[in-house]
Amino acid sequence: MFELIKGSGMTLPREMQTSLGDWETRYILEALSNEKARLLQINQTAEDEDAAADAGNDYIELAGFYKRFEAEAVAVFGEQIKNFSREPLQYYHCSF
Repeated sequence: MFELIKGSGMTLPREMQTSLGDWETRYILEALSNEKARLLQINQTAEDEDAAADAGNDYIELAGFYKRFEAEAVAVFGEQIKNFSREPLQYYHCSF
């Protein structure tokens, strides 16, 4: 999100905008959710205090991003976008 300008010690904010379909959004939400869980696990179990603190800080940043991304995803695709289940959908046979 930020670019370091060589020799200046300054950073400039950068942004990327893109369009995502529902399946792409769901995969990103699931990956972010998994990463949040991984960081929280490290934070709670790491014996190295620096590693625990780094994971905790990363978790806080990621959680904020996740919350914003999830809210936008739900506004566009509905609550079902948060369903990461791998269970097969139930299809009903219809005869015409």
